[in-house]
Amino acid sequence: MSNSRTVSPGLGSERNKRPPNILLILFDKCRTDAFGCYGQKEVYTPNLDRIAENGIRFDNCYTPQALCGPARASILTGTYPHSHGLRRNVYPITMSSIPSNYSDPIPDPFRDSRFSLWDNFPFLLDNAGYATAHIGKWHLGPANPGFFDYWKSFNSLLRHWIGEPHKSRYRPDVHTDQGIQFIERHAHEPFFLYQSYYAPHEPLDPPRQFLERYQNDDHASYYGTVSNLDWNVGRLLDTLHRLDILDNTLIVVASDHGRSFSLRPGTQEGMSTAYEASSRVPLLACHPTLFPQGTVWKSGVNLVDLMPTFLDAAGIHPEMGVRSYTHRLTLHGKSLLKKVSSGLDEWDRPIVIQNVPQEPIDGALYDERALRTEHFKLILRRFESGEKFRPGELYDLSEDPEEKNNLYLLPAHSENLTNLATCLKDWGQEVRDDLAVELGNWVLS
Repeated sequence: MSNSRTVSPGLGSERNKRPPNILLILFDKCRTDAFGCYGQKEVYTPNLDRIAENGIRFDNCYTPQALCGPARASILTGTYPHSHGLRRNVYPITMSSIPSNYSDPIPDPFRDSRFSLWDNFPFLLDNAGYATAHIGKWHLGPANPGFFDYWKSFNSLLRHWIGEPHKSRYRPDVHTDQGIQFIERHAHEPFFLYQSYYAPHEPLDPPRQFLERYQNDDHASYYGTVSNLDWNVGRLLDTLHRLDILDNTLIVVASDHGRSFSLRPGTQEGMSTAYEASSRVPLLACHPTLFPQGTVWKSGVNLVDLMPTFLDAAGIHPEMGVRSYTHRLTLHGKSLLKKVSSGLDEWDRPIVIQNVPQEPIDGALYDERALRTEHFKLILRRFESGEKFRPGELYDLSEDPEEKNNLYLLPAHSENLTNLATCLKDWGQEVRDDLAVELGNWVLS
């Protein structure tokens, strides 16, 4: 975009020549109703709400896969899991029998031939001169892959308290301290900070002062944890303001996936499903010139849109820095800067979700594709045993936002089913997702 390097008046002329700093704040397993600004629930998140007020709130953002590792790989690469290849969670040492985890230990997915992760935006930002940092949960291996200048991270499964709960430091507070230190060291130059909090993933035990307002809530620890994260987000915002770089920092807040509080088919821990509670995620973005202030965006977006958005903001062409002239960078996402600047808040593309289960359905594991349009969601599965294809699920989200009334077998919705299956097939052909094509053809046959 032509204005991707401009900042608000009043900042020094030297700073006007700089591309914007980028602060990506990622939560883990966070529902949209955990942000007060989404208006679904009274949750105390004044700092997150301030970001929404000063920027844009995306009401229908979806994760490409409702699982930590695959979603995070998609954020980095701007591609769907079927393309980058990481479809399950990786752990460097332990074996696993959970279907949503790889059964073998994987110490470094970046150097594993099964996965294609090197075409990622932190690598390109690093090579474009940005100071880069990752702090917190990574879930793509235990070590710095090599393109972060500052690394205070872990794969997964660290407890939220450093030592004994409530008698030691709370890890999100410590990670925020580290993020503040990085910002202070690099305030004079363009930087990218990936501030990745493990919370509000279980185990949920936030500092007690954040629980007080939720005493009568069934999920008090969950929402209290988010209120603590909001407090830490406020500390980051205050640091940017104190250093006079807030107006030249693109701030994006998101979650890798959500979580369900109720039992849904295929899930064990409330994720790995295409249902709204797990697949729809909060997404806020704020910058005084890159995004309009106080905007609510209704049409569908996806976390794969973050990579092209960041490159667009930094003025980096997607083809810059790839491995060779014969290697072309594949991006499935689209820049949200361009989309929002067009002013066309329309569902002009399907939003697709790809899942593998945590638990079988009727004794069989499966691979899943879901298609979200303005009004409908279609969920289709190919099972690994028994009957390969089975009737799927179809929901009219405009009338049934909690997805309780499956319309798949109703003759009145046969035309909708045909249109959605055709859309999924066409999308699969476009991005080379063979399963999406196969499932679409099965419905149409």
